[in-house]
Amino acid sequence: MKIISNITGSHHHDLQGLIDQGGNRLLITSPFLASDMTNFLAGFNFNSVKSIELVTTFKANDPEQLTKPKQLLDFLKYFQTKYPTVKAKVHIDNSLHGKIYVITNAHEHQAIITSANFTNNGLKHNHEWGVLSSHSEHLDNLVDEVFEAIEFKELTLTQLRKAVMFADQYIAQKAWETKEPKANIDILPRVYSSESDPDKEPLYFLKPIGTREEPVLLEEREDFSDLHQNLHFSKKKPKGVTKGDIVITTGVGSGSLLSYFKVTGDLFPVTEDEIQQEAWKERWPWYMEGQNRSCDFGGSWWEHDIKRNTALEEFRQLYPKTPVTKSGNFTLGTLNFGNDKVQITKEFGDFLISKIEDCIAS
Repeated sequence: MKIISNITGSHHHDLQGLIDQGGNRLLITSPFLASDMTNFLAGFNFNSVKSIELVTTFKANDPEQLTKPKQLLDFLKYFQTKYPTVKAKVHIDNSLHGKIYVITNAHEHQAIITSANFTNNGLKHNHEWGVLSSHSEHLDNLVDEVFEAIEFKELTLTQLRKAVMFADQYIAQKAWETKEPKANIDILPRVYSSESDPDKEPLYFLKPIGTREEPVLLEEREDFSDLHQNLHFSKKKPKGVTKGDIVITTGVGSGSLLSYFKVTGDLFPVTEDEIQQEAWKERWPWYMEGQNRSCDFGGSWWEHDIKRNTALEEFRQLYPKTPVTKSGNFTLGTLNFGNDKVQITKEFGDFLISKIEDCIAS
């Protein structure tokens, strides 16, 4: 164990040293964040980590309703532009008060447990103390507790852009210049909700992921377990898919089911910057946000290897008079011609979902 002090050293220096050791994940919990996240993050080198997860607060009826949206948006955008290979995630725990910085590599943790927030003052200037702890069963339990306490998982760029818009409106209205004891503001549930019009019957779509040039192969074990994922569509602006619909994904190359999603966002175009970073997005320039309803399956789909065509044949044998596509067809031939999706019947959609959920339950 090592004592860390901002008087005789700095948390910033020791945190960078922890990051430099490298790992699969850097976990940060901090209720307070630097006001200028872009400049603050530029003071670190994150090349040695594969992912970074930030747990912070976004308290209702609190002045941080006006500041947190931009801080969190800047956090995700920074890694998207400066470290595109580092997967960044943001989670919310509104009871959070503790500050820990944990590097995880090969299921072993090292952690700084401290009073210092993820700010310049916290890591450099304030009189803060902490300890650097090596791996132990106690650290395992601590990390588990952090993730179990999360209230809102994996806020997305789309959600945070909406949150910034709400915050800007409240700022313009001078929401905190009120005679009331508190301003009644709670942005996050409004942008995080996956609920759609209660009168809307969801449509079902089967969507291929990957291309002939970059297929999704069993042996590569690509992970589709993220809670929120962008579902990309071709240059022909997609019609018919709206919030609340169900999208079941299948891999080009493997022909396997990958996961299924509920559409939670509107249709957006990708930016030129995104195309420059990932050239394939020029071919798939439209996207909608989806909430993964089978995260566990998405992280192990290759173990179950549910072939799309095998499931189709099984369905046709069980229900020979029931079409599989909304247009009344009994095959999925349209996907073989490069279409980015096909609308399927509710019966076939529910059948595929039951195959996925049976794997999760077993």
